[in-house]
Amino acid sequence: MQSGVRPSIRYGALLASLLVIALIVPLFQETRAGSLAMDIVGTAILASGVWAAARSRRDLIILVALAILMTARWLPFVNERAGIIFSSVAAFLFFAHVAAIILIDLTAATEVSVDTIGGALCGYAMIGIAWGALYFLIDLLNPDAFNLSRGESTYVMLQTHFFRLVYYSFATLTTVGYGDINARSVLTQNLSAIEAIVGQFYIAVLVAGLVSLHLMQRQAK
Repeated sequence: MQSGVRPSIRYGALLASLLVIALIVPLFQETRAGSLAMDIVGTAILASGVWAAARSRRDLIILVALAILMTARWLPFVNERAGIIFSSVAAFLFFAHVAAIILIDLTAATEVSVDTIGGALCGYAMIGIAWGALYFLIDLLNPDAFNLSRGESTYVMLQTHFFRLVYYSFATLTTVGYGDINARSVLTQNLSAIEAIVGQFYIAVLVAGLVSLHLMQRQAK
């Protein structure tokens, strides 16, 4: 990973935004004030995600384009349902792309620092959110994909529904599996199994590799 202040600031902003939205969701869930707050912090996550992952002009263009496409549901000439589906696809691609770039950075790291630790946390979070966006997209297309009631098709309720599936995603990624939300379709069951495997490999391979690298650093010193 590149040395210097730049990566540390980028990962710090992204991690801070993720922590803030994790606190906002349970405190203001299903209220308009909470919805506005989540929109603001969500925008901060997108901006800090672009900042953290834009290692080249190509990545910058892709990430900015995906972030803009995530607002497709607000366009007046786009059907509401089509706009939500289109935004969900863009959200999945955005978070997956950020996660991929962060993971490439981590695997190329030659030393363990605050930057790499922050990057490892952000990469893990991006994987969970990306999978949550994918579950949300599948649930839009197949309401029986999860044992989860969607409620009214309002922006606040859809936003709440999205975060409930992100919660399910992290419960699956960490293999906690509380059982309050379950995958019903074959597709979501298979994706959940794959996500659980990815979560275990992330800890066993990437994090263990960083720990080994840190021990080598200490021995070298």
